[in-house]
Amino acid sequence: MLQKKLSFLSLVFLLFFTVGCSNISPVEEGEGIKISGTITYDRVPVKEGNYGLISLDYNNIQRVTGKNLYIKVVDKNGLLLYTTSSNNRGEYTVYVPENTPVKIRVYARMYKKEAWDVSVVDNTNMKATYVMEGSLIDSGTTSSIRNLHASSGWDGEAYSGARNAAPFAILDSINTVMQKVIKADSNLIFPQLTVNWSVNNVAVGGDRSIGQIVTSNYDGENNLWILGDANSDTDEYDDHIIIHEWGHFFEDKFSRSDSIGGPHSSGDSLDIRVAFGEGWGNALSAIATDNPIYFDTAGYGQGSGWSMNIESAQHENPGWFSEASVQRILYDLYDDNQDGNDNLSLGFKPIFEAMVSKERNTPAFTSIFSFIHALKSENPSKSYEIDQVVASEQIASILDEYGTYRSNLAGGMYTTPIYRDLKVGKQITQCNQNQYGVYNKLGNRTFIKVSIDRTGFYIFDAQPYGGTYGDPDIVIYKAEYPVKSMGMSPLEGTNSDSLAINLTSGKYLVEVYDASFNNSCFIVKLNKESGAYKPVMSKGQIQRKPLRMPQY
Repeated sequence: MLQKKLSFLSLVFLLFFTVGCSNISPVEEGEGIKISGTITYDRVPVKEGNYGLISLDYNNIQRVTGKNLYIKVVDKNGLLLYTTSSNNRGEYTVYVPENTPVKIRVYARMYKKEAWDVSVVDNTNMKATYVMEGSLIDSGTTSSIRNLHASSGWDGEAYSGARNAAPFAILDSINTVMQKVIKADSNLIFPQLTVNWSVNNVAVGGDRSIGQIVTSNYDGENNLWILGDANSDTDEYDDHIIIHEWGHFFEDKFSRSDSIGGPHSSGDSLDIRVAFGEGWGNALSAIATDNPIYFDTAGYGQGSGWSMNIESAQHENPGWFSEASVQRILYDLYDDNQDGNDNLSLGFKPIFEAMVSKERNTPAFTSIFSFIHALKSENPSKSYEIDQVVASEQIASILDEYGTYRSNLAGGMYTTPIYRDLKVGKQITQCNQNQYGVYNKLGNRTFIKVSIDRTGFYIFDAQPYGGTYGDPDIVIYKAEYPVKSMGMSPLEGTNSDSLAINLTSGKYLVEVYDASFNNSCFIVKLNKESGAYKPVMSKGQIQRKPLRMPQY
């Protein structure tokens, strides 16, 4: 297995086995010769140019310290002599035998035992971890200083050298948001996370092992994938993008997201699950950096990107279905800037606590309704002020996690009620609409609440209603954490479908939609099967893993 190293001149490779043998023994802390130093890297800031375009400002590259980085000291044969990590100022100290040639290796990895473990790897090179390595120098008999610096590779006009700084810039953005979370809960243990970044990562779908990752995203399996294609779209210095995707990791591991993914933009009328998940990621990037200007650099020379103000962007299509409304609400709840209906400064801890407790365990799908209901129930003395912030986005007071009593109907005929009740032996009429788009837009799917009193086999039927036929799909979930589909109706390409399933007593959520995304209506029935019954084979369990599509 190969491991990529960052040297000061070029990218080289390091084999993970030890070459030869050595009689040198590792030393304990405080013994031997002390070597100390500071780890730094080039960070390229952003600037606003002509016509409001956002670009990387290569004329003002900043030297930034590498925080919490994993460090090894090895001898000329590759024998490990010492391990440590840099502190939050980028400083490190190691101890080695005297009169011994040693080198310092700094890994693109933040590691603290039983706390965190984040690595940046090259997904186009066998997942090799990036490493910056100093020269092999004799330790001598007295203390010495060895500083290591990772450069951007920019020569004034283009990337002509190795982009050594990029993995460390990505880690620094993640460190920023992790430290914000740690302030809310110092005992939090973060699951291992791998960040896949390569100069070969392009905005094309296909084989991730050669860099075809579609867009920067979190895949639901402990991996971030980050674009690195220079002169097209590369995100290593776009800290808001990095933190947004880490926000999905946070939802997955500490809170919950029921988002179905798909393309989205700030002006869209979205499925409530998607609106909250994307709004949360955008808001967290502003909260972690204390900077509401969200940016994404792109184009030739990284010179034609875009930005938006998380706090004060124009209210385009506001409401409970808008990711822009969600991000403004969350940031206004957090920040100290009191403006308009925002007379509240909760800070991050109450938001964090709502996310990891009641939002995680809501019996509804995750949305602005479940979050605000959780926040108000944990901060009852602030309910009025919270309602005022929410009202600024044309969202009526939130009374429960289901969004009951909506006044903003988003101009659609079938957008409310957001959840419908279906009792055993009864039926409802369910309609779909595609006026806002398909798959993950408002009106594409209907949510139904079901309460089961007795264990047994139950049958959900969807039959066509009206003159426009579609292809109904029925998906059922247990209304508790973790929310995973229990089954899905089996037929494809037909205008009716049914799902037979064994259910125990309890509460369930049912999602009904037209797989062809026509404007169609169905009669949905629920009946209990009497006597012995062998259920129809379902399509199997489906795991909703959010797909992170480009921000538009």
